[in-house]
Amino acid sequence: MESLRTESPVSAGSTFLDYGTAAVADLLDSAGMDAGQGAAVLRRMLSPWGLRQIGQRPDWNSDVCADGSPIEFSAAFSDRCAQIRVLVEAVPDELTTLAAQKSAVELTRTLIEEFGAARRRLAAVSDLFLPHQDPAGFAMMHAAIFTPTGGPEFKVYLNPNANSRMTGPQRVREALERLGFGKAWDAVTDYARRGFDLDRIVYFGLDLSDGPESRVKVYFRHYDIAPADLDACMEISASHEPGLLEKFCHTLTGRAGAIRDQPLVSNLTFTDAGGCAPVSATVYVPLWLYVDSDEEARDRISSVMTDVGLPSDRYVSLLNQMARRPLSDGRGIHTYASVRVQQGRPRMTTYWSSELYDRHPPARYQRG
Repeated sequence: MESLRTESPVSAGSTFLDYGTAAVADLLDSAGMDAGQGAAVLRRMLSPWGLRQIGQRPDWNSDVCADGSPIEFSAAFSDRCAQIRVLVEAVPDELTTLAAQKSAVELTRTLIEEFGAARRRLAAVSDLFLPHQDPAGFAMMHAAIFTPTGGPEFKVYLNPNANSRMTGPQRVREALERLGFGKAWDAVTDYARRGFDLDRIVYFGLDLSDGPESRVKVYFRHYDIAPADLDACMEISASHEPGLLEKFCHTLTGRAGAIRDQPLVSNLTFTDAGGCAPVSATVYVPLWLYVDSDEEARDRISSVMTDVGLPSDRYVSLLNQMARRPLSDGRGIHTYASVRVQQGRPRMTTYWSSELYDRHPPARYQRG
């Protein structure tokens, strides 16, 4: 096992740009991908706010990470290859949602003009998720996905609760209608069978690409639910592997029964090729409140990967690049993990906070 770096999470005086471009280059280089390409993309995604120094506390308490950090990294593992992803929330000049909308729109324009991201679907629903009247919460988050072949791909996450003039379900239903997935609402309501208070719609995801496989995703946060019950709901997708979820949750959280301290998250994915039936359903298990340290999280994730037939050495190698402190000295790096098996092929994704502010982040997104 590789030795871990032991320096502090960020050096005094570091900027978001310093940290972000170095981290993505390290991860991509370790994964055998184009580190220069990744650093160039992230440099534009962090412009211009990335030139600010990283303070002791977040000025803008980002929705990206549990500790408010605006940059998250993740790695998706299959038996074929790994993908490296970066999620960013453009930090606004003024600490208001209107200012955050402006920053998000400028970043979207950059991705379209400089990297060829597609705008058609986002343009069709922008007025719903970026309202000018009484906006609240986050505006938009942007992700870049890097693979061993081809250029970067991009997606956005939008806020269903962008203001109080529409409820989250109303806004998502209208967005699905506009995008040609009106009948998919039946699947959404069937999936959230306990009601939208307990199975709360929290994000609306769009690939910034065109084509039959371009994805539309509806994300849920599930309060007080047993993994076995959520597993039954996920059978709405024909690709779901029944019975996998309960063991996965138990191994990662060490808890049996309902998950309460930090709620589970899941999504339903729709594509033109799949029509209005979800082509997949994925659950994201929160980790930071269910482990004593990131060392324990590493061991649990490695165990799951072995169980599903994925080698854990690539994950450990990338984690060692991500960690800038001993894993035993906190529990804030690992945020979520997801797993699914499609057509007999396992796929697991781990999500890592940049941990710029807190090694022991508190619970977030509680009900009420």
